[in-house]
Amino acid sequence: MNRVYKICAEFVLLFSLPYAIFISCASSRKVSQNETPAVYVTNRKKVNILAAEKIKKSIDEVQLFEGNFADKKFSFPIYIHTDENELSISILNDFGTSLGELTYSENSVAFDSEVFPKNIKAEYVVWDFQLAHCNIEDIFELLKKNKLLLAVEKNEDFERRTIFDGKTEIETILIKKNFIEIKNFLRGYEYTLTGAGDE
Repeated sequence: MNRVYKICAEFVLLFSLPYAIFISCASSRKVSQNETPAVYVTNRKKVNILAAEKIKKSIDEVQLFEGNFADKKFSFPIYIHTDENELSISILNDFGTSLGELTYSENSVAFDSEVFPKNIKAEYVVWDFQLAHCNIEDIFELLKKNKLLLAVEKNEDFERRTIFDGKTEIETILIKKNFIEIKNFLRGYEYTLTGAGDE
């Protein structure tokens, strides 16, 4: 069954799985500028991540974080808490002791971890989280300012959000009940969160 989802601004996504078709649209909506940290979605195009309050979903649970970057694999539990003002992620060991914590509130990111190298930028972690949990309209508006596209496929079992730079697929986010998978093809990493995505 075909489904139509309006993303506002410049595109409508016509869903006829497994394809998402871009169709031009005349309406537009302005989004206020926020002084938030910036991330490079591609090597040349950067966006300012959404404000902390844009994460509308309340989460308060331990999830299993598994993934790989290049030839390195990792797996550990994390505790995620979100509310209307803050995102916090605590990295845990098998005994539940914190190995580091990331917090994002009042448009400021703090990251202190024994697990990851000091040069890892926490705003990129926040950005990935927002791609999975923030409203599609907010993400779309943010990307289109830098001529990046967001395609969405959705049915009763899953939702897939994919970022394109022209025809180049940059990153895809697969959202299922209790499961999220993120693959960044440009940066060469992927990871899953089990226990996430429950509506």
